[in-house]
Amino acid sequence: MNNDFQLRSFARFLYTQNPFYLISCFLILYGLQIAAVAHSDLFSRSIMLSGGIVAYTLLMAVTCVAVVRLCKVWDDARSIFLIVAISFVAFSIGLDELCVVHWNSAAVIMVAGAALTVVVTESLLRLCRLKFPSWFRLSFYLLLAVFFATPLVLGRAVAEGEAGLTNWGAMLFSIAIAAALLVLIPAVRRGAELVQDNGSPWSWPLYPISLFVIVVVLAAIRSHAIWMSFGFIGAPVQFEPLLLLPIGFAILVLLLEVDAHKKSPTCAELAMFSAPLMLLGSWSPGRTSHLPFLSDLRDAFGSTGTFCMVLVALFYGYACLRRVPLANRAAIAALMMISGFGTVPPAAEAVGVRSWMFALLASAIVLIMCLKTWRSDQLWIAFAGITTVTIAMAFRAYGEREAGRVVSGGFAIASMMTIGAVFDGELAEFLRFISGIAGVIATGGVVTWHFWSAGAGGQAPVAMIVLGVAVFVSLAYSVLVRRTGWWYVAGFQAACLAGLLGTAAYRSGSFRGANLPIQSGLACFVVGVTITSLKTGVHHRLGRLDGEEEGPPLFLSGF
Repeated sequence: MNNDFQLRSFARFLYTQNPFYLISCFLILYGLQIAAVAHSDLFSRSIMLSGGIVAYTLLMAVTCVAVVRLCKVWDDARSIFLIVAISFVAFSIGLDELCVVHWNSAAVIMVAGAALTVVVTESLLRLCRLKFPSWFRLSFYLLLAVFFATPLVLGRAVAEGEAGLTNWGAMLFSIAIAAALLVLIPAVRRGAELVQDNGSPWSWPLYPISLFVIVVVLAAIRSHAIWMSFGFIGAPVQFEPLLLLPIGFAILVLLLEVDAHKKSPTCAELAMFSAPLMLLGSWSPGRTSHLPFLSDLRDAFGSTGTFCMVLVALFYGYACLRRVPLANRAAIAALMMISGFGTVPPAAEAVGVRSWMFALLASAIVLIMCLKTWRSDQLWIAFAGITTVTIAMAFRAYGEREAGRVVSGGFAIASMMTIGAVFDGELAEFLRFISGIAGVIATGGVVTWHFWSAGAGGQAPVAMIVLGVAVFVSLAYSVLVRRTGWWYVAGFQAACLAGLLGTAAYRSGSFRGANLPIQSGLACFVVGVTITSLKTGVHHRLGRLDGEEEGPPLFLSGF
């Protein structure tokens, strides 16, 4: 019983889906190739192959009209339409060798094939009474034009020894395919509205996007076939994701445009999350890539990885223009990725471009976002973090690594203190705490720098001035935020300052005639009085308004 059920299910699948047209297409194309190889003359082989494809295309076109007009079987008609498109592409692919050896003959055949393609397409649309909107039609014809023109252009380049064009042939083909796909942007924006009442039971996006899906798949395969036919340099041909990068970029843009204008853009969000996959373009299945244009690409972009990152950044920049949610944050992340991992090409370095400038651009974008929604403490934190990294990278780029650490660290502490003072809440309190700890650590760093760096004697005034300013800032900040925790920070900084002053006095000989036991005793007396005052709670009474015991405190505990 189970076997009978499975057989019936399989038979029902064959009946409803009817894959035999597609199987027929591949078998006939393969058979035509075998038959063409039997001819020893190149021109005869080309005529045999192209003529057979034309005959099969006309057969499928007539069958399609009969299936639509007489049988009304639209499911089978869809398969036949796609097979006709596959036949068009197959015709353009079969003349690569002839385009190199007998360019004039190949040009005549290609032009005739292109004209036949237009005639067959328009006849099918008219006889089947199908509505094919102008933007879709223009993109489809441009895609086919790329398929037909590429062998002629590259064949002439090979014959004339233009190595630059032949090396870039596969990538230029992908770029041209991507450009033809981007013509669909106006059509994709209108979507289902544009294909209403198209003369068939097919609906958006099945009609007509399925046609373009088939063409894109064939273009991806063709990009590698072009490399093998016209750009082959003796190295093994392998799968290269880099060749698919322009096509992938165009697909993501079209996916973004499907519902970018909606409040819940599902397709746009899918495109946003899929964009980092373009980084795989710098990956090669083999140990090394054998694409002949890589050296030129590295001269222009620094590295293949940088080229991929630039494309990701451009995509997110376009998404920002289309006001897709979270696109601005993604663009900022892409710029930071270029700044941190990208390689600046020599030509750009010659005019002063450095990698940290991309981080500076990201910082400027975040600042604009902060000014628009200035009450967002998280955005201000992001601005502080990105700017801190930018400062460190800028100093490092010009050989001032240590100075960069000092300046960026100071900016980070100042930013956290400012955000902690302006905003209120747990995050602001946490930032005040972190900045206080960072201030203590920075104080220790100043003391260490004073004692262990070269020429410490000459640096003593600098360290003392820095610590003096730090004490003043900590006390002033404690008044601003009304937190007692900053008193302890100021006390630690003051103790370090006193230590530096004492050390400087000792080194200068000021203590040689002094009575150290008396001075030490006075210091201990001051410490004892301070501890006693703390035990009496005088600091709590000082924190009350007008001396009222129950009044609101002027200073709160913590940071």
